Amino acid sequence: MIFWKNWPYPAKMALAFFMFFSATLGFALFRGKSTHPRIPIDSLASTPVEQGQWENKPKIVYFWATWCSVCKAYSFILEQNLKLIGEDTVFLSVVEDEESKELSEYVTTHNIKYPVLHGNYEILRDFGVSAFPTTIFLNGKGEVLFFDTGIINPFSFWIRSFLTQVL
Repeated sequence: MIFWKNWPYPAKMALAFFMFFSATLGFALFRGKSTHPRIPIDSLASTPVEQGQWENKPKIVYFWATWCSVCKAYSFILEQNLKLIGEDTVFLSVVEDEESKELSEYVTTHNIKYPVLHGNYEILRDFGVSAFPTTIFLNGKGEVLFFDTGIINPFSFWIRSFLTQVL
């Protein structure tokens, strides 16, 4: 442990951040590899053309709810995170609520610009969503690579979206 005492403080901090991000990435990868949904996310497409645009592309699926206070707090960070994804990656948000006038007003007043799909209990259960917000990263084959619950910082979001394109 003497070598640790001789390390400069910035090096200790860099190692701590590296270990933290590696651990969270490992947990998300482990959780993603144990998720095997039977229902393809493409089934939520409203038209065959839309479904065709999603095929064979990496996807980031964001499950949320209008009543979720963490989802509301995360909305600004999510907007920043969306700037970090590649052009070939498809971002889909699945809201737990059914289509209604209140949901339309919520989307308008909160200036949500990404596609909002309506998920039902069956799709939430199939994907293993038990808390909001949940973000799932799928590769082009539709396999779940990363599964995260809660707020994802921009660095972690970028790493996951990059690896989703590569793997």
